[in-house]
Amino acid sequence: MTTASSKVASQLDAAPPQNGFSLISNDKLLELYSTMLKCRMLQARIRTLSSGPAASHSAVRPEAAIAGATVDLLSGDTLAPSPHGLVPAFVKGLRLGNIFSMVAPGGVKPRPPYARLNLIPPSLRLAAQLERAIEVATANKKARNKRIVVAFCGNSTASPEPLHHAMRQAGKRDLPILLVCNSDSESEEVCRKAQECDFPGVIVDGDDAVAVYRVATEAMAHARRGSGPTLIDCKPWVLPGQELAKSRATHDPLLRMEQYLTRKGLFDKKFKSKVTASFRRELESAINANGPRPL
Repeated sequence: MTTASSKVASQLDAAPPQNGFSLISNDKLLELYSTMLKCRMLQARIRTLSSGPAASHSAVRPEAAIAGATVDLLSGDTLAPSPHGLVPAFVKGLRLGNIFSMVAPGGVKPRPPYARLNLIPPSLRLAAQLERAIEVATANKKARNKRIVVAFCGNSTASPEPLHHAMRQAGKRDLPILLVCNSDSESEEVCRKAQECDFPGVIVDGDDAVAVYRVATEAMAHARRGSGPTLIDCKPWVLPGQELAKSRATHDPLLRMEQYLTRKGLFDKKFKSKVTASFRRELESAINANGPRPL
């Protein structure tokens, strides 16, 4: 991986190879899809239970970026999920009961096992999360333990200063960290900033889990080799002449993944129904354990 910024073409809209060969195994593709589906279901349930920041609605559907960047994290790796990032925290191992205890009114609120999960608390502000992420990455580099940090940094244009400060520290210390941001702007400024800090910045379709996964996998290997940080800028993939709002309406990441898996002969409605029914039972069990549902 070079220090120059680059743009990764969308993977889901391309036809699969004729011989069916993929650098990503079929099992991993199905794991990516299942993780995306669970992320969406969990986010929807959080919105019904919470009236706080976690319940805010957005045109951005983050499940592709979350699944692509976190599904291969090891238990010893650390995740900074961004403020109120309960869904990425779930992928890292935070139990549903802990999540619902934080968002359900009147629920029992035990202290979540953040340290055991190597999870930076989602209750912290972005600047504090990134500061801790840099501290952990610095300790990992000193220990040469091949552990990495993945830090979700939110919108790169909405909160640029904490991200830029983390980028300067990561580049200066050559740390094993992935900084994952998102933006609706066509600007490549944040990737140019990464290049100025002497590490790669990659623009990727943030609605394409396969593309995010490919970039994140390479960046993780890059970091574990001791080769330093990577900035991943997840953007909406807008076709020439197409408006952003229309792109967001038509490029549902979950639907695109289903279409991709269907073309590869890996997806049918029975598989989706099985995953949905199983996870719905987990959600209901966790909610019931944390008190009555809101009216």
